[in-house]
Amino acid sequence: MIQGELLSDIIEAVSNTFGNEFLDRLTLKLASTIGADYTFIAIFDKEKYESKTITLVAKGQIAENMAYSLKDTPCAEVFDNSVCYYPTEVQKVFPGDQLLIEMKIEGYIGSPLLNSKKEVMGLIVGLFETEIQNKDQILTLFQIFSGRIAAELERSEYENRLEQNNHELESLVDKRTGELKQTLDELRERQNQLIESEKMASLGLLSAGIAHEINNPLNFILGGYFGVREILEGSGLESEKTKLYLDAIKEGVDRTSRIVKGLNQFTRSGDSFDERFDLNEILENCLAMLTHSLRDRIKVQKDLTSQPLLVQGNSGKIHQVLLNVLTNAIQAMEGDSGILGIQSFEEGPYAIMVITDSGVGIRDEHLNLIRNPFFTTKEPGKGVGLGLSIAYKIIKDHNGLIEIESEWRKGTKFLIKLPKPK
Repeated sequence: MIQGELLSDIIEAVSNTFGNEFLDRLTLKLASTIGADYTFIAIFDKEKYESKTITLVAKGQIAENMAYSLKDTPCAEVFDNSVCYYPTEVQKVFPGDQLLIEMKIEGYIGSPLLNSKKEVMGLIVGLFETEIQNKDQILTLFQIFSGRIAAELERSEYENRLEQNNHELESLVDKRTGELKQTLDELRERQNQLIESEKMASLGLLSAGIAHEINNPLNFILGGYFGVREILEGSGLESEKTKLYLDAIKEGVDRTSRIVKGLNQFTRSGDSFDERFDLNEILENCLAMLTHSLRDRIKVQKDLTSQPLLVQGNSGKIHQVLLNVLTNAIQAMEGDSGILGIQSFEEGPYAIMVITDSGVGIRDEHLNLIRNPFFTTKEPGKGVGLGLSIAYKIIKDHNGLIEIESEWRKGTKFLIKLPKPK
């Protein structure tokens, strides 16, 4: 019989404890009470047909847990919901259990642990290096505490499962939050691109109207120029001075005509990609539109193909790309001087345009970001970071590509490749 004082001593040792602390304290107390050399509580893994200790006491000390196969072991009988008791010579009964041999075990006693569904979930075991003398006392203690042990194991299992579910839920929430943020960013990008497109469309209508209005007085001025020149040539009043004035008028008319032509090219609308056009001509139109930005401080070095560099696509959109790249190059050249290099050539199936500047360059950490929407290093109000993003998309839509090389404080090189007409 178990004395009340002994039970009280065990109960007091494990009072107000839970989880691993409860199991460790109880196993230590049971091991001391029943005089076992090894005592452990283990759970079964039915799929692997093995047992894994969750608390193990060896020679009065908590030891490292282990897993072992149930095959050819007395624990296999406990797995079948039976109390297993071999007071002596257990190694002879289970000669295939190497663990019993290595540990020099003589006596074995094990009792199953049942969950709330009355299913075997684990076992509690006492191993003795000598013959077991107090079977009834040991089994009584095992039976008294097996229910509490099983309940604690179930509680820990539910707690672990709840924690796992919480982690999975948090991961799912983080994933959904990330997806929502990405969607919002994409919506923001589309909205800003739409605003940019509307601004471009409005600018196109305005530019087209201005170009039309400028063309009429230009024609009048040009007609007057030829008329005055004809009168002077036939009257004998022509001099070096009048010729200088007439040449200045003609130069002004020609320059204005080039700007108007550039505006007309820039304001072409439509989604057709079936136009054939000359990249060199579009480039010249862009330079004419940017004359005010170049002024006398930036030197333009051109090396263009002698023949038209034909590509197929949407001339208005390509005009927008070149204008954007040239504008960025000009803005990058701060101070009173700079060199803008422009080269065009053919390479295999591609027409290639190279634009270089002697500006401030792009930092290494920014090179992979400049094609992202809304990325800009410009001051607030001077850019929203959509220009190059749209340019990349336009070139991609033309089955071409843009390559960038840059060195901080040395300058930048843009290489634009577009397929030639087949």
